[in-house]
Amino acid sequence: MRSQSTPGPFLRPVRVTITIPYNAYQSLIERSNQQGRSLSNLAAYLIETSLQAIQPHEHQQSRSETMEGLQRRT
Repeated sequence: MRSQSTPGPFLRPVRVTITIPYNAYQSLIERSNQQGRSLSNLAAYLIETSLQAIQPHEHQQSRSETMEGLQRRT
């Protein structure tokens, strides 16, 4: 059996618990309601897009390295 951190053919989402300030929580709730999406979906989207904006080259590089590793296994 594979652990969540071990890359496989399909990378599954991982559940994470965080603590955020109440004002940030309220803003997320309002925005998720306006967009008609779940709070967790909005939070995941915001985190992912923020990480891509901060380190787009590094993110793409690690993703391509993961894909190369998967291709070598097959």
